Amino acid sequence: MNKGNREYFMADCEDGYTKVPNLLLEALAVAQLNAAQKSICLYIIRRTYGWNRTEDAISLSEFADGCGTTRPYICRQLNCLLKKNIIRRLFHEPGKTSVYSIVPSLQEWSPECIDLNLITRNDCTLSNHQALPDHAAADQDQPLSSRTTVDPTVVSVQTTELLPDQTTPLLSERITVNQPSALEPPEFEHNLKKERKKKNKRKTYSDDSIEFQLSQLLLVKILEHIPGFKLPDLQKWSEEMALMIRLDQRPVEEIREVILFAQNDSFWQNNILSPGKLRKQYDMLNGKRRKTQTAPPVSRFEPFWDPSP
Repeated sequence: MNKGNREYFMADCEDGYTKVPNLLLEALAVAQLNAAQKSICLYIIRRTYGWNRTEDAISLSEFADGCGTTRPYICRQLNCLLKKNIIRRLFHEPGKTSVYSIVPSLQEWSPECIDLNLITRNDCTLSNHQALPDHAAADQDQPLSSRTTVDPTVVSVQTTELLPDQTTPLLSERITVNQPSALEPPEFEHNLKKERKKKNKRKTYSDDSIEFQLSQLLLVKILEHIPGFKLPDLQKWSEEMALMIRLDQRPVEEIREVILFAQNDSFWQNNILSPGKLRKQYDMLNGKRRKTQTAPPVSRFEPFWDPSP
C-alpha cells in the first residue's frame, strides 16, 4: 500500500493485533514514568506479547529506532526501569544482544512509581460499567419517569425463537476469519519495517573521513598488543567517534592524543577496546594524559666525586 494513501496509517485489527492484559495497560497509564520509559515498555510489549512470547532479545539500536531517540539516552532509561523493577534483563553479556521482558506482577514494581490503589479503583469502575447491559446503560441517561419497563418473560421467549434461525457467526468466529497468525508478521508490518529501514539507513563513513581514521588508529593500536583481537565494524566505531566530535565537542587532535595515551598505558590498553569505552572514560583518560605532560622531569642524582677507582 502506498504511504501517500490515508489508509496506510489506518489502525485496523485486520492488519494484526497484540493481546495485552488489561491490568498491564492500566498500570502503565497511571505509572509515574517519563515519556521515554513508557515508550520502552510499549516497545517491549510489542516485541513480546505481540509475538505470543514473554521475552525477546532487543538491541540498543532497535530500542533507539523504535522509540525515536538515541542509544545513550535509551541506555539510561533502561537502567531506570530495571531499578524500578518494571522490566527485567534476563540475559546480558558484552558483545551480545540482551534479553528483556515486562514484569507481569505489579506488586513487584517499585512503590515510588505506581500506586496500586489507583489501579484497584479503575478496575472496580470498569467492572461496574461492564456489568450494565447496553439498554440499561442507555436508561441510566434518561429521566426516571421516561424509562421503559420490559417484561423479562417476553424478552426470553422472543430470544429463544430467534436463536435457531440465526446465520450470523459468533464473535469468536468473526475474529479468527482471515486473521494472520500471531507468530507470523503480516505483510503490512513487513512493508512498514522495510520503509523504516530505508528511512533510518545509517550514514556511511569514507576511508578518508576523520571518524574512520580515528577508528582505524584505535584498532591498529589494539592489534599491537592483542594480535588476535576480533576485527570490529569500523562503520559503527566511526559513529561513536562522530558522537564524540559533534555531540561531546571533543577536538579531533585531542581524541587522537587520548587514544595514543590509553593504548600506551599498561592498564588502560586492556580496558579501552572500543570507541564506546573510550567515550565513557574520556575525561578521566584526558586528565591523566594532561597530568603526565605537565609533571616536572625527574632529576637524576649526579655524584660530586668520581666513583671509579
